[in-house]
Amino acid sequence: MVNENKLTRNKFFVLKPIVVSACAAVLSFYFFCAIGNYFNKFLIISIFILSFIIGFIFRKKKFFFIFAGLFIGSLAVLRLFFIYAEPFSLAELNKVKSIQAELTGEAYPAGEKYYAANAKLISFSYNNGAKFSAKGNIKIFFPSDMVLQNNAYGISVYKTAYKAADSAPYKTGSRKEALANFSKGVIFEASGRFGAKKNAMSPLAFFGDKSVPEFLGWRSAVLRFRAFLRFYLMRLLAGWGSAGALLLALLSANRDFLILPVSEAFRNAGLAHVLALSGMHVSLVSLTALQMGSIFGKKSLAIKFSLVSIIFFVWFAGAAPSLNRALGMMILIIIGKSLGLQPPMISVLCTMLIFHIAVKPDDALSLGFMLSYGALAGILIFGSAVFDILNGKIPPKILGSFSASIGAQTFTAPIVISKIGVLAPIGIIASIIVSPLISAFLILGLGAIFISLLFPFTGFIFSYFLNAFYDLIFFIIRTFALFPLMTADTFFAGLTFAILPFTAGLICVFYADRKLKKMENLLK
Repeated sequence: MVNENKLTRNKFFVLKPIVVSACAAVLSFYFFCAIGNYFNKFLIISIFILSFIIGFIFRKKKFFFIFAGLFIGSLAVLRLFFIYAEPFSLAELNKVKSIQAELTGEAYPAGEKYYAANAKLISFSYNNGAKFSAKGNIKIFFPSDMVLQNNAYGISVYKTAYKAADSAPYKTGSRKEALANFSKGVIFEASGRFGAKKNAMSPLAFFGDKSVPEFLGWRSAVLRFRAFLRFYLMRLLAGWGSAGALLLALLSANRDFLILPVSEAFRNAGLAHVLALSGMHVSLVSLTALQMGSIFGKKSLAIKFSLVSIIFFVWFAGAAPSLNRALGMMILIIIGKSLGLQPPMISVLCTMLIFHIAVKPDDALSLGFMLSYGALAGILIFGSAVFDILNGKIPPKILGSFSASIGAQTFTAPIVISKIGVLAPIGIIASIIVSPLISAFLILGLGAIFISLLFPFTGFIFSYFLNAFYDLIFFIIRTFALFPLMTADTFFAGLTFAILPFTAGLICVFYADRKLKKMENLLK
């Protein structure tokens, strides 16, 4: 499972060019981002051109792969400068009263008071009625109550700016309409103010006031249909209580119905990754679709049905970095097999990493991106080493989950400590027990939703059984959450908690390599 190609694992990591290029790309990207306040885009352009020239000169030597990675990393940082550049407009930002924009992503919680979403600007307006066209990307913040009120079955408790809508229509034959769906693709007009821009590689922030934005339309009928599906699923699962809230979070990354104690229990048990959409969810959707597709008889049709189902799931759930990674890797594997190739997983991972950073550099700044790639790299590197060391001493089924959990936790420890400041070591054990239960819960939930859509009267029956299953899962999670956390209160503590687990993983790799060499010598 995790230890495929184990006899060539360590040589592969040293010699594979794609791994060298991926490491160079990642290190250069995050290095330039860390010191972005001291750099400008002209210096990055110089490094970009220089790395291209040097890489071309050494194209027949091993140095080429290092400079190729540096080229990709600097290109990604350069793209960030342009993605998050100041808006192109003749308007003065400090005079802007309202904006017209289109959401390019789903609204998500940003603290207790706000929901945030990425948006593409269309126009600016002043208090005196002056209007200016605008172009650029921003992050817009809506008051959380404004977003959450739409989950209460249409009951509005928030201030609306359109009391005279009947007497003052926005367009001929239409009326002004308050924004009720904060989904990708919606076009709206909101009043508020701009905040200060942190640095050149961060988006400009716009804080909406307490007036409900005006709904102006949808960018396309497809995105409108997607928003309708997500809204319908939310309404369906809202009636299923706590089980519906967890199922909604697992299927669409929408945690609006998850109460705070549940989220905290997942985090304190070291299981926060379970609530984040990831490759695990893609795999489960693929497996479920494959079983359903097998009804057609032919294996090729089942595989095609599975692929279509995965693409639909990623489109429906939203382009989260972890889902993009999982879908991209699956496509690379399919392409490789169609060409008669069987690339190792680490090679596929590094290829996808380079492509992802180059195409969507803004994703690389998110914690989800770091944990998704870091966890899988840990499973393939550290997890494989732990599997080889303990092989034969622990039952294979338990060892596979145990080694994968240790690999993911140790590799991502520096990321978790630097971003969150807390480690939950019990998560290694908790993942082994809870992950299969969550997988079963998700599969049962998918089946329940499908049957409930065909036969609505069965909804309350599934609600009863799923809530009983949920109570069992939450009891186990709450038990694991009682174990103490490792909190980095000081810089030295944070450094220690980051280095020790990662170093332990490296030691396992070297020990497994030494053990492998002894086995090879005995076979000679």
